[in-house]
Amino acid sequence: MGRNKEHLPAKSLKTLFILYTLACILSAFLASLFFSAMCQLGQSKIYDDYAAAYKNTNFMTEVEMRDKLDGSSHGTLMFQTGNLHSFFTPADSFLYNTLGLLSVAIPPACFMFGVCITGRLFYRRQLREPLELLNRAADNISDSNLDFQIVCHTRNELGKLCYSFEKMRAALRQNHMEMWRQIEERKRLNAAFSHDLRTPLTVLKGQSEMLLHYAHQMPEEKLLATIQMMQRHIARLEVYVNTMNGLQRLEDLEVNKTTVAVRDTIRQMRSTGVSLCMNRKFEFNDETRNLPGLSLDLSVIMRVYENLLSNAARYAREKVTVSVRAEGTFFLLTVSDDGKGFTQEELTAAVKPFYSSAPESDGLHFGMGLNICKILCEKHGGYLTLENRSGASVTAVFSQ
Repeated sequence: MGRNKEHLPAKSLKTLFILYTLACILSAFLASLFFSAMCQLGQSKIYDDYAAAYKNTNFMTEVEMRDKLDGSSHGTLMFQTGNLHSFFTPADSFLYNTLGLLSVAIPPACFMFGVCITGRLFYRRQLREPLELLNRAADNISDSNLDFQIVCHTRNELGKLCYSFEKMRAALRQNHMEMWRQIEERKRLNAAFSHDLRTPLTVLKGQSEMLLHYAHQMPEEKLLATIQMMQRHIARLEVYVNTMNGLQRLEDLEVNKTTVAVRDTIRQMRSTGVSLCMNRKFEFNDETRNLPGLSLDLSVIMRVYENLLSNAARYAREKVTVSVRAEGTFFLLTVSDDGKGFTQEELTAAVKPFYSSAPESDGLHFGMGLNICKILCEKHGGYLTLENRSGASVTAVFSQ
């Protein structure tokens, strides 16, 4: 006793409809028997009252029952020899006939009433709530409103349909949020791109105008220096264009997860780390506990790994440390260096496109490495976190 309603087995609409129908038939049958019996009882009472009142008339004959052998009496028997209904008053006659009609009409009336009540009850208890929920949900979705929830307490087919509708709404909302995030990211990217392009374009415009008017008067050394400066800015613009093209391809990247051997992956990561950190001490910690295989897109993992290693090798004083481990359905990759670490501003802003805390000396680094890693992690169902330990530490999380 006291079992929670949610733990009871769910009945299908077909089963519930059959149960409601059986309940309707049984209730209507019992009700028709009861009311028909009451009508017949009323008729019997009226008839018995008149039979008692007119038993001594010529319409009633009393016959004594005697034994044929010894002639002893066994009582009397009353029986009607005429029409007792002719003695009924108009009111009693009307009531008697009405009760007779009702005894015949009540059974079909009970069944019709039972069908109406059962149908209404079945609709209110099993259909109304999920249908109203689905109707409101369809109206909200058509109005581009996805900030609502569908909570249905019925556990039949319509309840499952509401649950599926809620999953669809959640997926639409997630896709909508992701599309909105990408649009906002693209706006920020374009704004940063336009801002950073302004400087080299301004320089090139000024230098070209100067050359156009004064090239014939300029010394050869000055002319050569100006051309070299223009070449540097043109190279910077080329890198910008290539970076933007790479980001565009990155947005269209499809993640294809396959089962990869952990040992082979670890071996490949070790050799890559040694190659990229030739001038730094490299330490690799394998905490995967000899797992046989992981479901990953190895090309995405290695691209993130190489970006993080390049950053760590650039800012490390002496040592770069890499740790890999698996937690549940996630694969975690942590790359740390013993450099100065992140500033408070960099902890939140370093993953933004074209972010740089200080101008690069060669003008060819645009602060896109961590942003690319963040995008790739999210494409793989994970995320990127930044923190300070003995230096800067970046953890890339990938969903299997």
